[in-house]
Amino acid sequence: MLKLIKCEFWKLKRKKFIPLVILSAFLFPVPLAYFMTTPSMTERYADKADAFDGLFNMVLGYGIQFLLPCIIGVIAAMLFFMERDNDTFKNLRVIPVTGTRLVLAKILVLFLFGILFCAASTLAAIVCSLGTFEVYGIGYKLFLAIETGIFITAGTLPLIVLVVFFSRTYVFSILLCVFYSVLNMSATALYDALPKTILWLLPTPLTTFWSTGDMAAHGIKMDLDQMTGLIPSTALTALILGIMAAVSFLLIDRLYRQRGE
Repeated sequence: MLKLIKCEFWKLKRKKFIPLVILSAFLFPVPLAYFMTTPSMTERYADKADAFDGLFNMVLGYGIQFLLPCIIGVIAAMLFFMERDNDTFKNLRVIPVTGTRLVLAKILVLFLFGILFCAASTLAAIVCSLGTFEVYGIGYKLFLAIETGIFITAGTLPLIVLVVFFSRTYVFSILLCVFYSVLNMSATALYDALPKTILWLLPTPLTTFWSTGDMAAHGIKMDLDQMTGLIPSTALTALILGIMAAVSFLLIDRLYRQRGE
């Protein structure tokens, strides 16, 4: 399995996509850090440590929970369309690797990219905060970001089902990813008007509520007054997204093998 994962990484490396993922991690932390230094923002926070928490929360919300599904969707399109574009499905039939193992390798690569992006986004926020805010709790924030990356990637797999099912152009896949992210972010913004069941079935609202509760439990100031009953435990969040990921994997595996027949 490790060799298959390395092989999928090499395919992406030839497209020089890995550096772009790392660079995209700076897309939100840099302007948000500047925005946090404006007078209208600094007066909202009690001290520089509180402002750093605010920056991390915004990077988590916009940089990771909005942008990551788009990035995962684009990477998935590249991974699952390569055999189609290069007409190499017939070559896969003569190698001693099952289609299911190949699909699993591709999905594990998506999770690794999710972790890489979240770690890079958090480190970018830390670097941008040096000399401006009081940087603290680096270990916890980095761990929370990685957890969020795993959860968001798992919750993005239903989107990958659609990407593989339609198997259209990269532009169509990108538009589908953007729509998925906007839909999730809109649901998060309308949390007070939507049923809890719907909010918990969408990965971004679910992960947002979980991360908000987790940060509050670790002493970070969060407004939880309007989120009563919406914050799931870590175990429940992992269970919901785990089921979502498992079902999506089975569907992706079936669709991918049908493409190769």
